[in-house]
Amino acid sequence: MPLATHQECLSFDRGISRDIVHRASIAEVFLTDTEAAEDGVVFAAQLPRNHSYFSDHRGACTTYDPLLIVEVFRQVAIGYAHIYQGVDRSQKFVFNSADFTVVSNEALTIGSCPGHCTITARVVDEKLHDSQVTGLTLDMAAYIDGVVAATETMVYQWLPSDVWDRIRSRSRSALNLPDTPSRPQHRAATRMLASAVGRHTPRNAILANPAHHGDSISALTLIDVDHPSLFDHELDHVPGMLQFEAARQISMAAANVILGLDTSRLVMDGLTISFDSFGELEIDTVAHATAVADPDNDGTVIATLTLTQGEIVIASGRVHLAMIPASVRTLIQ
Repeated sequence: MPLATHQECLSFDRGISRDIVHRASIAEVFLTDTEAAEDGVVFAAQLPRNHSYFSDHRGACTTYDPLLIVEVFRQVAIGYAHIYQGVDRSQKFVFNSADFTVVSNEALTIGSCPGHCTITARVVDEKLHDSQVTGLTLDMAAYIDGVVAATETMVYQWLPSDVWDRIRSRSRSALNLPDTPSRPQHRAATRMLASAVGRHTPRNAILANPAHHGDSISALTLIDVDHPSLFDHELDHVPGMLQFEAARQISMAAANVILGLDTSRLVMDGLTISFDSFGELEIDTVAHATAVADPDNDGTVIATLTLTQGEIVIASGRVHLAMIPASVRTLIQ
């Protein structure tokens, strides 16, 4: 069945059940419907025009945040596993990598109504254990009002709760940490200016104590377990969405400090990241990045980054930043 037909059939009237996408707050559930297609499945999502976290961006208040689409893709991946693979709601998910690209910034423009987004998801690889599917590689594409806006390839897997507990216990024991995580201790930290990392609201600026090291910068990642979007529910590790945000913010900061670019005119339009190890709540997470002008595309930036805890790299990847064309739209709060 073609995409246009699915758009007509899908409903945008109400969010799907919170536990299907591992969310506690109804306000953080963006998926509204799903159905099987000829080559995979299609989900529907309603995009909020105003959100305390996803709408808080300099120079981008007239467009949907790319990380909002990343979150929609995350919800699609978990929903696909529960609905179409029969994965029990008690199972735990591990995200291995993501390769995200904005296809059309124009498609991300916020209109006069909440955006109707349809997402196609197609399995391109499976992870098997004892002949059982325990993970997938999904190719996903997000269409806003019928126009493709972004794509993502995501690799992820799931584990029974008892297996998860054993793995987490071993990894924490190796770091001399108790089995049960504790809330991170708030230590003295100088939070970076929200404007320096592309934000308006200080609480959404999650980097602190920046340091410049020649052609790179580093900063402490603040782990605010009470943040209503980044920690929608209790977790025993640093979540992937916080790591996505840290990756974007350290890339913005690197473009600012190293290349002298104004973050009010920068937008993330590409992100490739691999999650290499669990990030523990009690250990300092430090973001590092270098930034260079993209030799193949004038006015854009490629940032290479790592997130580390001590000597352990918990995530690594690249962020592509594009310069918004000069416009009075960048003057809007």
